[in-house]
Amino acid sequence: MYCDNLMLRNCSYLQARDPSILSYNRPQLSEVKTNLADEFGETSKQQPQKDEARTINVYLRIKNGYNFEGLYEIEDNTLVSKIPQGSNFLRNAKDGDSMIRKYSFTKIFSQETDQREIFNYIVKPKILDFINGQNSTLMTYGASGSVIGTDRDPGIVPRSLEYLFRTLPQLSRKPIAKPSPTGDDVTLLNEAACKCEKQLCRSLLNASSSSLDRTHHIKIYQTMQQRLSTEPVAELEVDENVAIGVWVSFAEIYNEHVYDLLQLDPPRGQQRPKLRLGMAKGHAYIKGLTHVSVTSGEEAYQILQYGIHNLNYAPTQVNSHSSRSHSIFTIKLVQVSKSDGGSYVSCFNFCDLAGSERSKKTHNIGDRLKESNNINSSLLVLGRCISAVRNMQKQNDNKLVPFRESKLTQLFQRALNGTEDISMIVNISASRDMFDETQHVLNFAAIARDIIIEQKPEPIFKKKNRFSQLVEQSLDDTFSAHSREDLKNTIRHLTDELETQKSEYETEYQAHIQMIREKYEQALDDLEENAKIRIKKAESAVRMMYERKLEAMKTKYEKLIEEIEIQNDAAQQLEERQIDVIEIPSSDDEDEECWKTEKESYIKEIEELKSTLAEGIDDYKELHEKYVLLEKENARLRGRCLELENEIELGFQPTQKIFCESESDD
Repeated sequence: MYCDNLMLRNCSYLQARDPSILSYNRPQLSEVKTNLADEFGETSKQQPQKDEARTINVYLRIKNGYNFEGLYEIEDNTLVSKIPQGSNFLRNAKDGDSMIRKYSFTKIFSQETDQREIFNYIVKPKILDFINGQNSTLMTYGASGSVIGTDRDPGIVPRSLEYLFRTLPQLSRKPIAKPSPTGDDVTLLNEAACKCEKQLCRSLLNASSSSLDRTHHIKIYQTMQQRLSTEPVAELEVDENVAIGVWVSFAEIYNEHVYDLLQLDPPRGQQRPKLRLGMAKGHAYIKGLTHVSVTSGEEAYQILQYGIHNLNYAPTQVNSHSSRSHSIFTIKLVQVSKSDGGSYVSCFNFCDLAGSERSKKTHNIGDRLKESNNINSSLLVLGRCISAVRNMQKQNDNKLVPFRESKLTQLFQRALNGTEDISMIVNISASRDMFDETQHVLNFAAIARDIIIEQKPEPIFKKKNRFSQLVEQSLDDTFSAHSREDLKNTIRHLTDELETQKSEYETEYQAHIQMIREKYEQALDDLEENAKIRIKKAESAVRMMYERKLEAMKTKYEKLIEEIEIQNDAAQQLEERQIDVIEIPSSDDEDEECWKTEKESYIKEIEELKSTLAEGIDDYKELHEKYVLLEKENARLRGRCLELENEIELGFQPTQKIFCESESDD
């Protein structure tokens, strides 16, 4: 679906400037000064005078609706906080500690400040730099109403979208190139891939919860457009050989898991898949995050609203519509040159941080308490990282910064290190009830204010003298158009040869995999057949052994029963004879004595037979008990045989699992 990657440039093709005289990024006279003597030398270095180290811009906006007299005072760009009685900060205060704290900001916006002033002062210069190729991140912390705003007073995101698309020329409906997930690479799209990207955009635009929602969002943005139509935009020097594309993505970090807010709704009963972070060239990115190509501010706004619909919100005692996650809305500007085959990607991140919460005030339990703990933990790690970077820059040490303890800090590691532009808008409430929470926010902002942003050194170039010009002219003559065409043909030939070798390697690899698969399957079949044969032999041997035992016991029991029956018959005959003897009268003393002796012997014999019969009955009972035990043992052995069969069958599964895993890795 995709073509080869393009060569990535180190500078933007676009050059935009703000035509307004009151532009905040207008050049100063000190920057215009230059040493004309260097113009006549062999070399010159574009080295501006060293200014003071530039730190992270942290802006404070005070939420409207509360009277903060007695709690706060504003002195230029410093907020003076007066700790009131009953505050938790007094519990840890020591004797002699000041009850007044001062916090310095880049600029403090009063309660009367509107969205237009905030955008023009903070965001507008950053969007201009973003068009000119600079990466930037804007974090908002506190009340997030300034991010989206309303149709009457649009927030910073709709204003940024409108400013961006009104500055750029009309974009093509067919995206030419797509940025990589890391933002460090660009991939050309063929016709099939282009159709897939357009279909994805249409699916998201039509996937609103109802057609009324989509109509409502379109109507709101059109109202915003009408209100912003009179706002000036930047002037852009357009190069017809440069193709431009805008891509947006939207992610959230919820309970320390990353989710894609632009993924189409999963089937009922299933949750959105969790995304993982990857690393490329020391930069963290979100694997599998959806990037959508948009051609207008209206499309981008509808995509944004689709993602907001999937955000995790829940009511608490403090806020009826409390955000339970950190959200990251990213805009990527892709530039592709048709003349030299180069490309450039710039990235702008809007990161809305979820506010920290105290469980005593929110009364959160269950899932809400778990969410609050994860939010507070993530913000704590962010504060620790900012503090560690500040101490590292001030003390010039190389202590480890705990970026990897949180998904948020991993994603913005370069910006928090001071290697990319980053700013923060802190929104606080002037309410007396929220004083302690506001102090935590102010402490957090004060630490971030001290981080120094490293300035990229300007490139050193060498001025061309007559000899250099003659050498370049001779080189240009040597590498004529014909030579360039030969080089292109050679590159195409090598590329085709590489593809052929790649195809042959894949064919051989698949054949090798198939051979290994067949061998494993044959080995598994042999093992299974041998196991079945062994099981059958074991069953047959056990069955024959117990059948022999049972036959022997049966024969023995039958003989005993016959002997007992014979003895019972003999005993019965003796009893009958005894009765007859007793009834016959005796006429002679000798005969009587003889009969007595014979009677005693018969009685003794009867007693012996009775004793033998009792012993036989006991033996019979004992043998019967043994027979029952043997039957139970037989049943147990049969069960064990079944267990062995199951274990043998389960024994093949790890091998099959390993084989499947090796196949998936391939």
